[in-house]
Amino acid sequence: MFHEEKCDFCGECLERCYYLNFDRESGSKEFERLVRGEKVDWLRDCITCIACNEYCPKGARPFDLILRRLEELGDFTDPALRAQMAERFKPEGEPRPVEKKDRVMSICVMQGNMPWAIQGQLFEGIPLLKGKHYFCNVLFAHMGDESIMRDRLRAMVDNLARSGAKEIVFVHDDCYGLLKGVAPEYGITLPFRPVHIFEYLRDYLKAHKDKVKKLDMKVAYQRPCASRLTPEKDGLLDEVFDLIGVRRVKRQYDGIDALCCGAEIAGPGLKLFPRGKNFAPFREKNVKDAKDSGAEAMVYLCPMCFATLNKPVREAGMKNYMISDICRLALGETLPPEKPL
Repeated sequence: MFHEEKCDFCGECLERCYYLNFDRESGSKEFERLVRGEKVDWLRDCITCIACNEYCPKGARPFDLILRRLEELGDFTDPALRAQMAERFKPEGEPRPVEKKDRVMSICVMQGNMPWAIQGQLFEGIPLLKGKHYFCNVLFAHMGDESIMRDRLRAMVDNLARSGAKEIVFVHDDCYGLLKGVAPEYGITLPFRPVHIFEYLRDYLKAHKDKVKKLDMKVAYQRPCASRLTPEKDGLLDEVFDLIGVRRVKRQYDGIDALCCGAEIAGPGLKLFPRGKNFAPFREKNVKDAKDSGAEAMVYLCPMCFATLNKPVREAGMKNYMISDICRLALGETLPPEKPL
């Protein structure tokens, strides 16, 4: 939800955007026009990376207004495609019951597009919530539609709550970001504590120190768009890396300055939006930055980032690991052969 009362039209949100060409003065004027509801030509050039929410020094949430205006356009993505996707991810019936425990884990729909990343001892002994009943629908924000995400949020929370768990670990960053960073904006109170996968991994590794073998590896981290909603958790990743003997290289496009992966698809046959247009130079900058900074591998939290950058990262001579993959390596596990490195 955009907080107009907090916005002083400083222009920083648009000035810092990597994908729009504004300075402080022009950014200020253009955002003021957006607030007034005037037509702005640059709106269709937004790539929906949510970065402007993190850039804003006042916490006004400028992307939330941009998203509202994109939905008002009605054709940021093809309406028929958006309707098709909405139907595709609409849950049917009731979620399957799971074993009652104080802590469970939600893997959203990740098992369908990367089953190899949801294997091994990290996922043993904890009930898994999986499938469309737990899908966060942040996907639709990237398609310029807030309503689907907002209107399905309450049902998602209710389905998660049916587990009876006091804590729910979220493997999917979009899910955690929606619940922790967006739900309060809609006045939705959670009946459980959301736990990010970074916190879970850190605690697991600490509890199993005797199994951890330091990897002595330098990696670059691809920070996903949804992390803009909850940037306060980023320090947990550094704790995880320290526990497994991994050094996160210092590079230009990291942290608040991270580049979007430029995803055009959400999975096989799931085309998203036209934001991939002219995005190749940004992908090249991102991969080159990682390579030039001495990284041996790229580590991912988001499956869409992995799918998008997997090939160019390999072509640059680096490996690809989901965050669970690299922790499994440190725990002495062998990654399955079907994993696309």
